[in-house]
Amino acid sequence: MIVPPNKPETLPMPEDVGTARQLWWGIAGLGVVYTGAGVATMTGERDELSKQFLEQMQESDPDFPASTVDVMVLVAFGLTALVGVLLAGVTVVIAHQLARGKTWARTVLTVVAIWLGLGAVTTMFTFSAVAGPATIVAGGTAIVQGVLAAGAAYLSYRPESTKYFLSHRK
Repeated sequence: MIVPPNKPETLPMPEDVGTARQLWWGIAGLGVVYTGAGVATMTGERDELSKQFLEQMQESDPDFPASTVDVMVLVAFGLTALVGVLLAGVTVVIAHQLARGKTWARTVLTVVAIWLGLGAVTTMFTFSAVAGPATIVAGGTAIVQGVLAAGAAYLSYRPESTKYFLSHRK
């Protein structure tokens, strides 16, 4: 293969970047678990959510039907699940771009890692307010996601990883 004189040669993907990509895949999978646990928690509190929503809607329209609220709550559960799965898919796509040496992907995932890390710390301090098994699963998942994200971000900035990303700049 002949390399054009103005194009620098790109380095092969280092093991650290490959491991970071796999960690992000794990984070995406745990995101689906977290979403499922969140929907399960909301389902357990469905009656209370419906009651609160109905009260809010009846403040603006006293004739608002209760049956409509039940449908709206079910739609909200479905949208929550859909958004959770979509976010997991987007995470996998960005992790793929990370493995291709895209600096923007490393930056986006670093911001996400900071967010997940802060969420994990917050979860550790609020974990005493556990209401049920789904809440325990969601809390544990959030903590593990934060730890994995911190590790993935660290691996993405190791010296070999940085050289890899620099070699893929255009």
